[in-house]
Amino acid sequence: MSLARSPRVAALGVLLFGLPAQAEEPAVSEDPVFTLPSLIVEARHWREDAQAVPGSVEVLTRDRLETPLWDSVGALPKLSPNVQIEDSSVQTRIVVRGMTSANTALQDPVGFFVNDVALPLGASQAPALFDIERMEILKGPQGSLFGRNTEAGAVRIITAEPASTAEAWASLTPSLLNAGDRWQPVYTGAAGMSGPMGKTMTGSLAVRAQGTEGVHHNRFDDGDEGGDLDRFTFSGGLGAQAGDATTLSLKSVVDRVDMGKQRMRYLTGPYATGPYVTNYNTDAWDKKTSAIQSLRVDHAFDALDLTSITGWTSFHHDFQMDLDTGPLATRPTELDHWDNALSQELRLASREDGGRWRWLGGLHTYRQWSDISYKAQTPRVVRDTTITQTGLAGFGQGEVRLWDDLRLGIGTRVEWIRQKGDMALTSAGRRADFDATLDTVTVLPKLSLAYDVTPEVMVYGSLARGYLPGGYNYSMATGASSLSYDAEYSWTAETGVKARLWDDRLAAGLALFHTRTTDKQILDLEPGGAQKFSNAAEAEVSGLEGSLDARLTPRWSLFGTLGLQRAEATEYSTTVSRNGRQVAVDYSGKALPMAPDVTWSVGGRYDAGSGWFAQASLNGAGSSYFDSQNTLKQGAYILADAEVGYRFKGAEVALWSKNLTGETVYTRAVSAPLGAIVEDGAPREVGLRLRLTW
Repeated sequence: MSLARSPRVAALGVLLFGLPAQAEEPAVSEDPVFTLPSLIVEARHWREDAQAVPGSVEVLTRDRLETPLWDSVGALPKLSPNVQIEDSSVQTRIVVRGMTSANTALQDPVGFFVNDVALPLGASQAPALFDIERMEILKGPQGSLFGRNTEAGAVRIITAEPASTAEAWASLTPSLLNAGDRWQPVYTGAAGMSGPMGKTMTGSLAVRAQGTEGVHHNRFDDGDEGGDLDRFTFSGGLGAQAGDATTLSLKSVVDRVDMGKQRMRYLTGPYATGPYVTNYNTDAWDKKTSAIQSLRVDHAFDALDLTSITGWTSFHHDFQMDLDTGPLATRPTELDHWDNALSQELRLASREDGGRWRWLGGLHTYRQWSDISYKAQTPRVVRDTTITQTGLAGFGQGEVRLWDDLRLGIGTRVEWIRQKGDMALTSAGRRADFDATLDTVTVLPKLSLAYDVTPEVMVYGSLARGYLPGGYNYSMATGASSLSYDAEYSWTAETGVKARLWDDRLAAGLALFHTRTTDKQILDLEPGGAQKFSNAAEAEVSGLEGSLDARLTPRWSLFGTLGLQRAEATEYSTTVSRNGRQVAVDYSGKALPMAPDVTWSVGGRYDAGSGWFAQASLNGAGSSYFDSQNTLKQGAYILADAEVGYRFKGAEVALWSKNLTGETVYTRAVSAPLGAIVEDGAPREVGLRLRLTW
């Protein structure tokens, strides 16, 4: 079944002003000498130019993240090719190069880090993106440095550092959501301050609030609150200088979301409705609270640098949803999930001195506690699950210049994880208790080779192993045999070229990659019809990625990306239910979910420094499937964003629009006995942005 909607971008009269997606724009002068700014990243725990990293790294800097066109994970496909986002009422996940987790699994193959602290539940646990200094997207296995849950890559968020001089800012961003003939306001406001707190300390504080009723309309009760959203985010930091050689940084981010969960609808069947029109007979809501605390201590010895990072994350997820997504008399599904994690990392690194060698080594340990209560079905089935995880890892990497222009990098991580899961299953007045323990020791090597053809051109190659730890079937297990599943593993090879040309006004990159995954985690049926996770599939993904950033003049700049990939299950045999019977099927050769063959973006920006500025972009993707069976298809689409504004001294005002043409893109689709169920993505949004700085 195709869920395609024809693109409505024909006759789009949008002038594409220049925008380097990976470059921070300084104030522009009429000086004829102009270049793309260098981007300093810490993708390998070393501060270095992104062009020197032998791998795929993309960056969003603060000036971009402060605008509504780039201030969410939904903007990642504009920056990074072969990336897709599911930002639905069920889950938030980032799909990189066709690699994703089994549906509703707790762990994700794309690691998410905030201020160097890992979020155990990935993007679903991530806060709103505001008060951000930099966001880095690292592709390919990152396990040699970051460990678990980085099989496909990692997203690193660094919040703003407290300033050494007093400063403050405030922004107000009212907007309108538009779906058909419905228009609903969105109110977003944020403010922050930063500055010194005595001779050796600095501090910062920022808050953001957002609220809307949304554009969803529920036909059953004539309600308009099923897609509402109230979100509050806090970001704070303290910096201190403890002597000449030691610095401390304490950062805290807290995010609270309360939203309506009446967002899915039948696309086909007797209960089919139009876009953003639902038919729920049960109240549905979703509440999340995420808190991330980070304490970083850096100490400089004579020739070495020591870094300590202590992290604590706390996450609470509470929801109620209509089981059938329609007017049938079914009991709602309920979830109450608490997750806490404490981590400690120590790193010792050689100081960059221009020599032939540099190295880094460290230790990482964590403890994670999860309590999940899941209630579903009629008659009621209650699953109460407690999961504890303990991990310990040692890691290291080194890079040596074999010749002046040739660098060899070697890294590895040895990681041990023990997971203990206990479930109490209550159904029809009877209770069953069972448990499962998983012990895993994994070695994650990485090898890279980089050759500087000229000072402006580098070619590289890398080979790395990745893995996604095993986990627990908290929502469908019926006994010890279906409670747990094992880790999946992969190898990724990548080769590419990076160049800065045209007197440093043009940055270009091209990469080829191939990933082979074994023991892939999939959903399966066990006798009796209960679902379980199995390690019963293999997959391969091959592709190409290109990017281009050009600064044409001091005021005009352009960017573009292109991603091509082929992602398929090479071995995939499972059991499905058809007409009440369990049937063995072979899905080998099927495309992997959320892995379009082509993705692309193009855009640009005009910036006069003081005065007018504007930006516009298009990004699109070819068709893809939502399911492993390849029965639910998202058609090709194109999304258009634009902004135009004027900058005064200490203030700027802009008119902006996301999804300018109102293109329909589904964020989620599933098959049900009564038809196909979909969730509509973000509609057209038009708004005004006012920002003041002091």
